[in-house]
Amino acid sequence: MKGSTFKRCGCRDEDGRQFGARCPKLGRKGHGAWWGRYDAPRAADGRRRQEKLGPFDTKTEADAALAEAVQAISRGTYLRPEKDLTVARFLDEWLEGKTRLKASTRHGYAQHLRLYLKPGLGHLRLAELRDVDLEALYAAMRQIGRPVDGRPSVLLRRLLEARTDTPAAQRVLGDATIRRVHATAMSALGTAVKRRKIAVNPGEHVELPSGRSDRALVWTEHRIEEWKRTGKRPAAAMVWTPEQAGAFLDHAASDELYALWHLVAFRGLRRSEALGLPWSDVDLDRRTVTVRETRVQVARDVVEGDTKTDASARTVSLDAGTIEVLRAHRRRQAELRLQLGAAWVDTGLVFTKADGSALVPDSASQRFDRMVIKTGLPPVRLHDLRHLAASLTYRATRDLKLTSQMLGHASTAITEQVYTSVFEDVEREAAESAAALVPRAHRAPIGADVPTSCPPGAGEGLRGPAGKSETAGQDRWGGWGSNPRPRDYESHALTG
Repeated sequence: MKGSTFKRCGCRDEDGRQFGARCPKLGRKGHGAWWGRYDAPRAADGRRRQEKLGPFDTKTEADAALAEAVQAISRGTYLRPEKDLTVARFLDEWLEGKTRLKASTRHGYAQHLRLYLKPGLGHLRLAELRDVDLEALYAAMRQIGRPVDGRPSVLLRRLLEARTDTPAAQRVLGDATIRRVHATAMSALGTAVKRRKIAVNPGEHVELPSGRSDRALVWTEHRIEEWKRTGKRPAAAMVWTPEQAGAFLDHAASDELYALWHLVAFRGLRRSEALGLPWSDVDLDRRTVTVRETRVQVARDVVEGDTKTDASARTVSLDAGTIEVLRAHRRRQAELRLQLGAAWVDTGLVFTKADGSALVPDSASQRFDRMVIKTGLPPVRLHDLRHLAASLTYRATRDLKLTSQMLGHASTAITEQVYTSVFEDVEREAAESAAALVPRAHRAPIGADVPTSCPPGAGEGLRGPAGKSETAGQDRWGGWGSNPRPRDYESHALTG
């Protein structure tokens, strides 16, 4: 098999024709790009076919790609590029073929394709997509909502045009969004490799900022003061202290959905799990609820389905207080059913509107937000009550596995990294307990001067501040003279 590499650029002559490989500037460093050309397997009619590879920044990269293509032909694993298949068309075909996706996952993929991947990469041929194209897309995404020097790039303008009909179209995108979009791209391109549309996944070696989960923080007095001064939340996920949670629950005790707030705050169900919970999965005698179904908000639609993951399907134990709250809620619901008669909508759900019809998830969250504002407490989201439940359970049990199982996590890693917030008093208690493990003969009072000399006997021959040697009997270390350290300490002190 024959092949060669060559360099060319896009410069044009006076007549508007490209110089190609004849450009006099090609000898300059950084001007033009390298390409590869090779003989592909002959067509069915026996005609010779040539394919191109590129562009590449260096001859070394072009040679490597050419060698890989020639070797693939020799091994019989060569894939002829589908020159007419664009990234946009393939992405549409890929999403259409994902028949087993949950509605919320499909909605997320569709958003990534519509807002970022198709506007940024859709015009390119799939066979010619390179890692630099993905990197350019993510760089443009980071510019959204930020000041741009001069005229925005073509790529950035495409992204902005695609976002004109979305809420907060100019909102700055964080690294987490870019990582999620990249994950969607990697899934699609991985499918392209499996279907032999392309030989390798061009996104495999794209480097992104390391993702750190946004750890929940507790609303301490210092953070509350800072929030009141600036109006900014210290983190996306904030957790009330037990005292703050109690104040909210006391305030919300007369609310029609008090049982919902109570259940999520103490047992950590997701919003979708609580709103999809039927009475048939609540056993008040055995003090358990079984989580099997969900109601998920997807844009303006509400979709019923299974749990988020297999681990999310679980049985959660209930405390006596929560049992009483649910019994009272069931009695009230029965009274409403009798009052409305035929007008009652029998959904069989635990948490409903006043007529028995199902709640809209976003409406429930908005109702919760309004109640928080009325209490005057620092703001938390409805989902943050799940963080609260995790923190309370871990604080009471010190059992991370039990806490993880209650939340429906597949492993304890995400529970530890994101959901378990250590309350300030517990942390202080741990610090005191750790310090108490070290025995001391005498404890220096708070505010005592820090000694400037070494322990007696350790610094003989060393000069003090006034240029005089410290005496062997001088004790300026708060009791070290009466409680001498082991003999080897002296040599350590003298040698540093």
